[in-house]
Amino acid sequence: MPDPSEHIAVILGPTCSWKSAVALQLAKRHDAEIISCDSMQVYRGLPIGTAQPSEEEQREVPHHLVGCLDIHELYTASRFAEMAEACRRDITSRGRRIIVVGGSGLYAKTWIYGMPLLPSDLTVSQAWSRKLATEEGRQTALLDIQRECAERKLEVPSDVILNPRRLLRACEVHQLTGKFPWELAKASVGPRHGFRQFCLLPDWTLLRARIRARTRQMLKAGWVEEAKAAAANGLLETPTARQALGYRDILEFLQRGAPGGEEALAELLGNRTVQYARRQMTWFKHQHPGAVFLPLEQPELALSTAVKAIEEAMPS
Repeated sequence: MPDPSEHIAVILGPTCSWKSAVALQLAKRHDAEIISCDSMQVYRGLPIGTAQPSEEEQREVPHHLVGCLDIHELYTASRFAEMAEACRRDITSRGRRIIVVGGSGLYAKTWIYGMPLLPSDLTVSQAWSRKLATEEGRQTALLDIQRECAERKLEVPSDVILNPRRLLRACEVHQLTGKFPWELAKASVGPRHGFRQFCLLPDWTLLRARIRARTRQMLKAGWVEEAKAAAANGLLETPTARQALGYRDILEFLQRGAPGGEEALAELLGNRTVQYARRQMTWFKHQHPGAVFLPLEQPELALSTAVKAIEEAMPS
């Protein structure tokens, strides 16, 4: 019989798709610990805006890679893979099961599919961050990448074009290695041994409504005050944490005098998050071969449906 601790359930999906609730319930029922695969939940000082598990939830179930880094530290997919692997060894050495949960697709793929750990250099990253701080700088860098890729008959991934963080990382890796991240990635047909991936895909209308409702809840919980405190701590000058969804929008909204009040801010943040969720869904549908996709259409049954499907697919 296989050792259950060697089989890792990975719960992926867009933001606000019941991932954390499913992971928490499974962990309670199967004596498991949770590893967060979220590029921003790892930072201290951003619990509301990054939707970190509550203190009570973390007391109920051990969580790893949540609130453990200072916002000034660099966090990349490669660093996540190294830290997650260390967590895996620790947890399995104690005979406990592991559940991975998150929506950072590239981070998940880097670890689960054994993609090569790309180099990173804080000085190089910061220099590129300054260059890409303006729209002109971003467009110049992107044109350079597209020109070089065209000459070498390479395709530029859409997420590099749409996601400033991916553009920054591409520039950094290219300067350090002479190649782009997508060149260095190994072709994979499936995940490494032990990983079982499940992707939660809520009905799009349902997901949009959930995102907008949660956005309002986060604002009521003090997201604006959290953003102000993070800005005072230098959030907008950090190498990675500055890309946390919504914080820059809040600060710029306040600088403009908060036109329209909280309702206008909720609309703005909701729209940003919906756009992000759409990109996440596109990623997971195309970048995770071997994953089991779980459509969720009825909100009152979503949690139980996902838990049951994952339990049935995992060894007892």
